Amino acid sequence: MPIDPGYIANLKNKGFPYPVESFETLNYKEYLCKSCGANDRDRLIALYLQTRSHSNNMKILDFAPSPSLQSVLKSIDGSSYRSADLYMDGVDDKVDITNMKLYNENSFDLFVCSHLLEHVDDIKALKELYRITKRGGRGIILTPIIDNDDVFDEDMSVTDADERCRRFAQDDHVRLYSKTVLLERLSESGFKVEQLRVWNFGIWNFIRYGIKLRSVLYVVEK
Repeated sequence: MPIDPGYIANLKNKGFPYPVESFETLNYKEYLCKSCGANDRDRLIALYLQTRSHSNNMKILDFAPSPSLQSVLKSIDGSSYRSADLYMDGVDDKVDITNMKLYNENSFDLFVCSHLLEHVDDIKALKELYRITKRGGRGIILTPIIDNDDVFDEDMSVTDADERCRRFAQDDHVRLYSKTVLLERLSESGFKVEQLRVWNFGIWNFIRYGIKLRSVLYVVEK
């Protein structure tokens, strides 16, 4: 199913200067799966999880969980799964990602942080994610990125919803990333960063799962 046309129309009405086609990982024509409701970024993460080997007794932390991806994470053999969010109902832990006192250092083998960093103080969040990840542990990170390195925009003081839409593409975002800035911030937090693209998974898998061929999955390691 395509993305809600109302979302695209709203961006244009608010003056967002970039077309939806310019987002690095967004298949707006095949956004939602008709069967399970998974969006294309969830399908990309699921493809990674299903095609990579995992250690036994892996502890997983899933931020702002989506039901379709949650089922994939829970199905990993030997895994121990926890969901976390500050506002969502039904999660295991009510947690502020910028200050996760609930978790000890080196607690998790894998975390999933999809479309969350653009909402918060990402420097603090990444420091916390690094702290709670075990040595050798990994994280999956996705965030809206315009495929143009000149577009980075950030201002956490902006509170007007229309202005946030115009600058950051959504009324609860505080920044719009460029690839360069995201990679810099991931590296500066201490993580090693791997960018997985279509050739890492196979073009037919991307086509089969309705994933945009220019999509990139960022996998970090401590």
